[in-house]
Amino acid sequence: MPNRRYHHIHVICADNDQSLVLDSLAIFFQARAFLTYDVSSKLPKASLYGRQCIDSCDYALMIIGDSYGTVQKNGVSQMHLSYLNAKAKLKPLLILAKKHHHELDVSRQLQELIKTVSKQDNQIYYYDSEDDIEPLLVQAYYNTLASNRVEGGWIRATEEMIKFSNQTVAERFADILAINKNTKKQAPVEDNFADDNVSQPIVLTETFTVKYTAQAYEGGNLKDVTREITLSWQEILVALIKIPSTFSSYGLQNAINRLIAPKAEIDIKNDMPNVHAVSRCQIAQDDLNNLQRQLVSANWIQLTTYGTRLSQELWKLTFYAKNLLVSNSSQTHE
Repeated sequence: MPNRRYHHIHVICADNDQSLVLDSLAIFFQARAFLTYDVSSKLPKASLYGRQCIDSCDYALMIIGDSYGTVQKNGVSQMHLSYLNAKAKLKPLLILAKKHHHELDVSRQLQELIKTVSKQDNQIYYYDSEDDIEPLLVQAYYNTLASNRVEGGWIRATEEMIKFSNQTVAERFADILAINKNTKKQAPVEDNFADDNVSQPIVLTETFTVKYTAQAYEGGNLKDVTREITLSWQEILVALIKIPSTFSSYGLQNAINRLIAPKAEIDIKNDMPNVHAVSRCQIAQDDLNNLQRQLVSANWIQLTTYGTRLSQELWKLTFYAKNLLVSNSSQTHE
């Protein structure tokens, strides 16, 4: 069923709580939806990740169990913050709440959150134990679909997409390079340093567009902005040279965000003259992934270490890429 579409559901939850309930969600939604989850508040990018997931999701599903979650510096947990974001974004929200027969069983912060959620206009389904979850989900999910129709969604995964989602970044790029090498063998290859190990050459003067998000402050109000911006490959290469000798995918993302930020501020202020500040410029994740794949295919970056997690993979700029900039500078001054 290649044309069937998945909905994206973001699960709002406390870290290290209700693990069996979360497992039940994963099983129930395996053939129905694509799930993302709140991550631990101990991680520095937990809030940003949660906000981005809620921005892109079709529905939000909140699990209120026995824990309020790890409290952040701002005094609230990621679960509480994600709930507020989902309400602010007017996301269709259904809530599974565990029954607590004695207030002493839960913390004061969780009690306050439960009172807040109960007073507001929410679909709340109560459960006593993990055994109640599956039948409750059937009722809750289909009631939510009937009440809140959302068009589009994620394309149902094919076997190739499932394989791709289970791979590490290193395995994905190894497949890409293997395909490109097989393609190169079918054509004559000149003995030229510029073509050495390059599957998809890049011209430095060529430009391309990427999407980005930002926050614009106008008259004391905060606005989320999504726009496109034009970059050149030479700008990308200069940005890569400025970062440390080895870097993670997050390091690459930060470098591109720094490149985008001043351009985005000019672009947004030109279009919105009353904006007095622009912050949190972020390249769209799909465009970042595509950019990283092209950098590998062009032999601009290569893996130095890799692991089962994205954060364990470290990259470095190749000698070929460094030489490209030097050669281009020499040609420019001739």
